Order: sequence, then C-alpha cells, then structure tokens
Amino acid sequence: MYKKIVVPVMLILFILQTSNLLFANEKTETKAEVKTEATAEKKVKADEAAESVRETRDDVVATVNGEEIFRKELDRRLSVYKRMNQEVTRAVQIEVINRLATKVLLKQFVEGQNIGVSDGAVQGELEKIKYFLRSNPNDSEKSLGEILETQGSNIGELEGEIRRTLALSKYLDQRVGDDEKSSYFESNISVFNGEKVKASHILIDTTKLKTAAELENAKQKIEEVKKEIDNGADFAETARKYSTCPSAEKGGDIGFFQRKGSLVEEFAEAAFSMKVGEISEPVKTQFGYHIIKVTGKVEGKDVSYEDVADIVDFYFLERKKEALLKGLYEKAEIEITL
Repeated sequence: MYKKIVVPVMLILFILQTSNLLFANEKTETKAEVKTEATAEKKVKADEAAESVRETRDDVVATVNGEEIFRKELDRRLSVYKRMNQEVTRAVQIEVINRLATKVLLKQFVEGQNIGVSDGAVQGELEKIKYFLRSNPNDSEKSLGEILETQGSNIGELEGEIRRTLALSKYLDQRVGDDEKSSYFESNISVFNGEKVKASHILIDTTKLKTAAELENAKQKIEEVKKEIDNGADFAETARKYSTCPSAEKGGDIGFFQRKGSLVEEFAEAAFSMKVGEISEPVKTQFGYHIIKVTGKVEGKDVSYEDVADIVDFYFLERKKEALLKGLYEKAEIEITL
C-alpha cells in the first residue's frame, strides 16, 4: 500500500525540486519597488541592449564532461529570482549552474546504464504532478504549462526529469538488498516510528551574508550568545533578544516536529540526539547558526521493518541516490565559463 501511494508522492517532490519547481521560497520577503515611467523605460532599453550584447558572445556558461550548458537555460531559472525581486548575485548564478550540472550528470549516468522506462510510466507520474500542483488554490485554474513557465521550466523538461528519476530508482532498487534496508531501518528507527521532538532555538541568520568576514562575525555572535546561556541566561529571553527567526517572539519555540521532512537535516539530527532540557552547541545549517534546546519528546511506537518496508525503501534509496550523485560530481570534469 505504501509503495503505491506514499512513494510516488515523495518521488513527485524530488522531481519538483530537481526541476526547480520548489526552488523559490514562498516565505521569502519581496522588496517593494516604485519606479517612474522614465525609469521603467530606461530599464527596458537597458535590457534590450544587454540582450543584444549577449547574443554576440559565447552563450555557453558551463560544460559537464564535455556537454554544454547554455545561458538560456541559466536565464530561465534566474527569471524566477527576478520575478520575486531577489538580487541575482554571482553566487546565485553559480549555485544555479551547479544545480544544472547535477541534472546533466544524472542524465549522462542514466543514459550510460541504458535503463528503459515506459512512456506510460512517465505519463502516470506526470498526471500525479498535475494533480499535486493544481491542489494549490493559486494554481487550480492554470494549465501545467503555465505553472511550469512561471518556474522557468516546461513540460518537455519535466517529462525528461521524470524519466531519469524513474530510471535511477530502478537502477538503485536492483542493487540494494533487503538486509541493507533492514539495517538502515534499525539504525534510523526514529524516522519511522512516529517519534517527535519539541524544541526552541536561537538563530543567527547568514542567508544574506556575502563575505567571509560577515560569516565569521555571525559565528562569533552565536558563540557569544551560547556563553550567555552557559552563564545562566534564560533561553527564551535570550531568543527574544538575539534570534532572527520569527519564532523569537515565542522565545524560540518551534513546536513538535518529526525526524524527517519537517526541518533541515542538520537541525533535526542534532535535536533528535539530545535529551529533554539539553542545550546544543551551535549548529550550522543553510539558514545560519542555531542553538537548540529540546523541551519535549513524544516517544515512538513499536514498529517493525515489515510494517513500513516501502517507506524505508524510499528513504534508503534517496540516501543511495545522494551518494551516487555526489560521487558523479566529484569525478566529473566541470568547467564554469560564466
């Protein structure tokens, strides 16, 4: 039952992420812009001039094992940032190129393995994605093509992602034994037994920092905050004073969460390894530096591998896939020419 319902839904989420459809953060604050007609007209002319210059120069921004990534592919994805009025820095461009490079590596690997995936299987997953996206009230009246266009993608590209994702899943599933999956289950029981942790945290945000000096200052700041707590400062009051997370107004409280799927891995891993009342050392995630305090736990239920075998399969294969892609990336000849 799980494999027919749960796994395809998670497969959809993976495809959406790799296709850039979940790339834009819905919680990102947009900046209000006020422009005069003259300023807008100047911008249009500047954009036209930039496009003219672009057409006259090499439009390859990277090569991956000799396969080219073109500027138009990069620009389509950067358009998502621009529509949200987010600054497109060189760091952002490099990040997007690396995402594109990973997709190319996956394509090259799957093609090299000659793994067959039927058109029917691809269309079946495509229909699930249509249903998933249209369940959002904001998109219920839009066609899939329209939704994809706003995210810098298209149906043909999405179908390719689906085919490669299904092929990779088939490849990994053929090379993993039940003993490995069972061992993974035993080592990660909290992922599958419904265990929950309640925590508060203090965050020093680093997402908008650009220089090494700024990042070092953030690290020093979180260490200073930790010293205050070690010296007896109340955690909730300290969170209200220093944390840059919206949870600060609640003393850092973020409520209960499960081991997987709710919070970033580094945060969840630290929290689930702690006892109630324990306060962590600074934990680094993609959002910044955290100090975590575990304030409650809900113990998991007794569960066997057979009870959750299909969901275990999914998580274990995801882990294998991440390791495979990391290895491909490390061995690849990647040149960024941006």
